[in-house]
Order: sequence, then C-alpha cells, then structure tokens
Amino acid sequence: MRKQDLTRNSVVGQVTTLPDQKRAERLFRLLEAVPFTITRGQSLQFEYPEAAGHLLRNHVSELPDSNVAWMDRLSFQSRRDRQAALKRLTWDGAQYRLKYQLKLDTGESVWIEETGERIAGQDATPTEIIGTLRYIDRVQSELEKAAYLDRYDARSGLMNERSFRDAVNHVCALTKRQKSSAALIRLRATNLGDINAIYGYDTGDRLIRLIGERLANLLRAPDHVARLEGPDFGLCIIGADENGAHALMSRLKEPLLDTPYATPHGGLYIEFTASATILGEAAFTATDALRQTAGLYEGDDNHLTWAPKFYENTQEIQQLNQSSRAARDISQDIIAALNERRISIAYQPIIDARTRDLHHYECLLRLRREDGEIISAGNIIMAAEKLGLINLLDRRALELAAETLRTMPDIHLALNVSAATIKDEAAVEDYLTALKSLGPMAQRLTLELTETAALDDPGLASFFSVETRKLGCDFAIDDFGSGYTTFRNLMAIEADSIKIDGSYIQGIATEPHKETFVRMMVDLAQTFSVKTVAEMVDNRADAELLRRLGVDYLQGYMFGYPSAAPAWRRQSA
Repeated sequence: MRKQDLTRNSVVGQVTTLPDQKRAERLFRLLEAVPFTITRGQSLQFEYPEAAGHLLRNHVSELPDSNVAWMDRLSFQSRRDRQAALKRLTWDGAQYRLKYQLKLDTGESVWIEETGERIAGQDATPTEIIGTLRYIDRVQSELEKAAYLDRYDARSGLMNERSFRDAVNHVCALTKRQKSSAALIRLRATNLGDINAIYGYDTGDRLIRLIGERLANLLRAPDHVARLEGPDFGLCIIGADENGAHALMSRLKEPLLDTPYATPHGGLYIEFTASATILGEAAFTATDALRQTAGLYEGDDNHLTWAPKFYENTQEIQQLNQSSRAARDISQDIIAALNERRISIAYQPIIDARTRDLHHYECLLRLRREDGEIISAGNIIMAAEKLGLINLLDRRALELAAETLRTMPDIHLALNVSAATIKDEAAVEDYLTALKSLGPMAQRLTLELTETAALDDPGLASFFSVETRKLGCDFAIDDFGSGYTTFRNLMAIEADSIKIDGSYIQGIATEPHKETFVRMMVDLAQTFSVKTVAEMVDNRADAELLRRLGVDYLQGYMFGYPSAAPAWRRQSA
C-alpha cells in the first residue's frame, strides 16, 4: 500500500473513532437523557454507562448498580414518591413520571426527570422496568421562572394583580376577624403614555421598573405593593385608617413625583393621581376595593398631578362606581382596539396524531395595548360577552382569517365562535353572510363552539352547525368534557369533531383515570364518525398514548406555541 493511502486511512481513523468518554459526552449533550433497566425488581443497569457516568459525574466503575443504591441518593420525600410510583406499575405498559433532585458524589444536586414503563411482571409486581433519566436543570429553571411570572410582574418586579388580589382578600378577612382596618391605595402614572410616545417603550419599561423599586423601598412587610394593569400600581397598608392613608400618600409625593427618574434621556418626572379606600369599612373584598379606587378616576380629574381621593360610602359615589360607567369605558376600549386595528391573530398548529403532519391551525385572538404590549384577548373577550360586543370580535377574527385563507391557499384554519353571536339573530345573519362571501375558501374553515355554549341552547347550536356546514365549513365542539353534553346532543348538533378539554389530557400517560375517561370519549366519538382533537398536549408520552387511544389530532406546546408569524408550510416535528 502506498504511503499516501496509509496517511489517508490514518486520518480517517482519527476522525471517526472517538474515545468512549467523548462519545458519552456527545450522546449526553444530544439526548440529555440516559436509558436504564431495572430487572428482578432490584438490579439497575444503564444502557450507556459512559453517558450515565457523565450525568452522575462518576467513573463507570462507581455507578450505582441497584435500585437501593439509587434510592440512597434521594431525599426522604423523593424516595417515598419514587417508591409509590413503582408500586403503581401493576400492569404491563403502565408508566410513571416524576421529578426529583439527585445528590451527586461531588456534593451538588441536580434536577432529574425519571420516566419508566413496566415491561414484565408477576401479577402486581413489576420484574422489568425500562426508563430514562433526563437532566432537567435548565427546564426546571424555566419552570421556576414561569412560576415566578405567574405571581410577579416582569416589568416592575412587584407582585402582579392576581397575587395582589389574593393578598388583599386575606387582609380583608383579617380586618373582619380583628375588627381592624387597612387601606388600599391605587396610584396611576398619568403621563406614562406620553413618555412612551416621545422616548419609546424601552424608556417606559425602564420607568415602570424604577417606580417599582421606589415603591418596594418605601414599604415594608406585612404591607403589599403590586403593579396592576397598565400604568396603575396598588398598595395595601395593614392597620391604616383614612388618616394613616393620607399621611402615607403625603410621604409618597416627594420620592415619587418630586424626584426625577434617571434615564438615557436625562432625569424624567412621573405624574401621578392617587385614590384610596378603607378595607373593613368601605370595601370587604379585593374586587370591591379595586373597583372603588378605579371609579375615583372618572371625570376631569384624571390629569391632576397629585390629587388623592378617598372612596366614601355615599349614594353619589356608589352610583359613580356602578357597572354602567365601567361598562361604557370598556366598550370604548374594545371599539378603539377594533378601529385602530390592534386586534390580531396568533396561530397554533394542530397535527395529525398518526403522521405528525400539520393538519390545520387554530386562530387565537391577541390584543395590542396602547403601550405596545401584546396580551391574550381572554379578559377582553369576557368583557365583550357581557357588554354585547363579542359579535364584533368574532367578525374581526373572521375577517383576519379570511385574509390568511386568501394569501395561503394550502392551509386550514379553526375559529372560535361565541354563544352570544349565535344567539343574536342579526349577528348570526351577518356572520353567515360573511362566510358565504368566502366561497370555496369556507371549506378550509372549522368553526368551534364551546360545549357549555352548545349545551345552553342545543337548538341554536344545531341551526348554526347546519347552516355553516352547508357552506362547506366543518363544525366542532370545543372544551368537550367540561360540561355535561351527551353524545345524543352531539348527534343533534351534527358536529364533525370534538376537542377534548385539556384538563383530561395533561399528564394522561401517568394518570390512569384520565386515560380511562379519554378512551371512553374516543370510542363513542368513533361510533358516531366524529373526529377527536386533544388540546394541551405538552410531551411525547402523552402524545404517544393519545395516538394509541385513537385520537385523531393533537394540539399543544409540544407542537408549537401560538404565533403571529408561523412557518406555514413546515410540518410539525
């Protein structure tokens, strides 16, 4: 063999042959999971020992080789949880999933997700289990971040309105038991919108954070401070009466109004208005207190720099806070959002459970607030339903979907329709007329009505189903299982598909009672030739079980988040 050939082969060998440790590291980085087998109920074996060693920071010779040795690395509670999960493997194919912190020989702890499935056993005792150990430190960090954002506002660092409501309700209960009082103060930054317009939203976000820092430094536990919606902030002062609240608002003036906030554009000043109510005297719930303080901003005093107002339990102030005034403002907000084209659509993919190909997208409304923040339109939809304006949002969603159908001839879309729209004779006629104008494009549209809406008036639901299906649309029942619709009603409504409520889907692979319920729904749906869609599918185990159960389509974060700019032609992974 020539010297040149020897050199080439040598190089090839160097490139393709890697030491076991390097291969294990690459495998672990690729999968971030280590397969294992438990045999005879006790013996623990890793399919890729080098990868397991990489996960555990151990040499292969020092890896635990028994279930007992593995348990020794867990906390007392984690051991109990794992033992209980293994005891539930009473039939071949039963699965489990749990998370815990695993103690390494180095002394540090890492988050592990363990999933397993019983392969064989004797009666209720498993003799062979296969599974994976997945390193989820990053995932756990994201979950903790999500949990934080569920309770705290990302812009200001303060608790959000949901947390604040919980805290205020607790304080209200406390004032009742102790026959004491507390004050709720609402502060509104009235010129924040102008600052956003002049200096940009980055500056506005910076100011929100700085306001949050100053408020947090001014108050101490057990008092509470939060960022409410938009430019509003809330303070709950325990033990304060009206005099105490007045004194506090006087102290707030200098640090909040008279001291500039440092920005790249120099020192900027924030203008505030303030309002307050007394918990235990005028307000007895968080809803009362927030409604009362919001109502005090009505009228021409909105733009006063600092004019503290107190809610008084008089007939005049009560009338001021009646829902008609609030409804008028919300109505104006909804109409303004529609007129200013601040209502848009996000698209979430729905895939074929067997082929994993994209089948269609669900259209979800989004609202761009005046400060530029994009939010789910859920709250505004609820308000629009109460105010009789939901048909306007339904029509706008249809208009946006129609534009997409025209520009993207290969996709299919699903739209939600409210019960209020189908109950309003003029609104439903207008909606059907708009559908007719789509022509053949209507065949690429599925209209979804919630189960509770269908149950409320099956006759109207049936009429709407028949009329839309005449035009070529498919008709679906959304959130199926959340109400009490019988399959007899389903047949009367003539639905083409049902979307199984997500509460029955999440965690189905490891929660047998959910599997039983969904299996029953799928079997009955197949009997009536009705397609099934499972929503809130977030992991592969759930997706695979749903496929085995015969669910036709899957929707959830595993296959894609709602997006205003989806990759239309991309198949789901």
